[in-house]
Amino acid sequence: MAKRPRFLLKVLCVAIFFASTTPWLLRPIPAAQSAAPKYIFLFLADGGGIPHIEITRQYNRLIHNEGLVITDKIIKEGVLGLMTTHAADSLSTDSAAAATAMASGCKAKIGALGICADGTTPKTAMEIAKEKGMRVGLVTNSTVYDASPAAFVCHLPNRRDYTEILNTYHLKMAPDLLMGGGREQFLPKGQPGSRREDNLDLIASFIAQGYQYASNKEELDRVKKGKALALFSLQEMSFELDRDKKTEPSIYDMTRAAIRLLHDDNRGFFVFIENENIDTAGHLTDIAALIRDYREFDRAVGLAYEFYRKYPRETLIIVTSDHETGGLGFTSALKDLSSIKGGNQVAATVDDLKKIQSISLSLRKAAAMLGPHPTAAALDRLMTDYFPGFTLAPDIRDAIIRQQPLSRTLYLDRTANALGMMVANNTQAYWQTSSHTNQPVLVAALGVGAERFRGYLDNADFGKTLKALLEDKLAR
Repeated sequence: MAKRPRFLLKVLCVAIFFASTTPWLLRPIPAAQSAAPKYIFLFLADGGGIPHIEITRQYNRLIHNEGLVITDKIIKEGVLGLMTTHAADSLSTDSAAAATAMASGCKAKIGALGICADGTTPKTAMEIAKEKGMRVGLVTNSTVYDASPAAFVCHLPNRRDYTEILNTYHLKMAPDLLMGGGREQFLPKGQPGSRREDNLDLIASFIAQGYQYASNKEELDRVKKGKALALFSLQEMSFELDRDKKTEPSIYDMTRAAIRLLHDDNRGFFVFIENENIDTAGHLTDIAALIRDYREFDRAVGLAYEFYRKYPRETLIIVTSDHETGGLGFTSALKDLSSIKGGNQVAATVDDLKKIQSISLSLRKAAAMLGPHPTAAALDRLMTDYFPGFTLAPDIRDAIIRQQPLSRTLYLDRTANALGMMVANNTQAYWQTSSHTNQPVLVAALGVGAERFRGYLDNADFGKTLKALLEDKLAR
């Protein structure tokens, strides 16, 4: 019995030893303690919800036998989070309030750029990056002065104040790269396509500031390192379904150019890359256009992933959205309203994805072809030429011809939204609305500081975290 206390003492000593030398595989993984990232890619699928990315993933897998970089690389090798999107004064949001939260780290009211709901105007993440000496770029296939890119550099009460947004770009922020659509606000009054109210030639002013200028894909390829302004269309750029691939670059092409032009081993960069077409397709309830643009967006993310593989200890990639548009989802539906029994029900299959693949133009272009006063003959011709195998229900046909909204939530473009419902009836890809919803969105992050975006967070907390990473102020 005298030996027992000595034995217990030995056991206790051994336990203390192993507790202090537990193999790393058995220990809780501590939060990464890395410095601020040198290269930051912020990819924004404007309007892209979780259903949008899942439908695109299924389409890639079943139609093209391909994977998806966002799910197969960024999420699997990095971290996954969910983010709330509501504005300060609404349970849903617009792009201005959402992007303000993500850029400035505070809740904002609908329509405000870089102004918090309490009236304060904290520095944005991109302003901090600029102050640090990083090169900064804004890339979008919307107009370059649209709400999402503008919120990362502007502090204005009205997202429609394009003159002041461009003045901020031109006279204050001077981003190293500004690329997208919206030439109409750069051309002096009187020039074809101009929507300016003065005679200022803003393109010439940027060139005088030392910017190189490109207006098409070929000119973009010739731009050398240094500041660059690239405007590829008068207004928003084309959907992938409609794009002239010889002259107009895609979001992939622009991302490739951005990496080439911004990469500087000494300074680092922060580039914001937005695919606005995903949101526009949601507003138009256009599943075919949405999938094609999400696929191209994913290809652009793939370029950033290749960059990350070369600079894994210095790069952060974030892929997210500002809100969901459309309330999209595949679902079961009735073939018609004659019965609710199982024999009259239908669910989506790969054949429905093949139908979507067969659509060769956007619903925006289809609506433009029909014009403001669609006729029965023009509608029949459109269906025959561009939607073979699709059936147009009588009530939808009547709504298009009479230009009546289908419902209280499907109304933004009466022709396109009706055609979207026609496609839904034939493929079971249904839309709840032609506007924004309050659904949380995905945040996928990989690289330096990525672990900070894990979990369920608010978009204002996303902005605070992004700014803290740039300032290297996160707790160690």
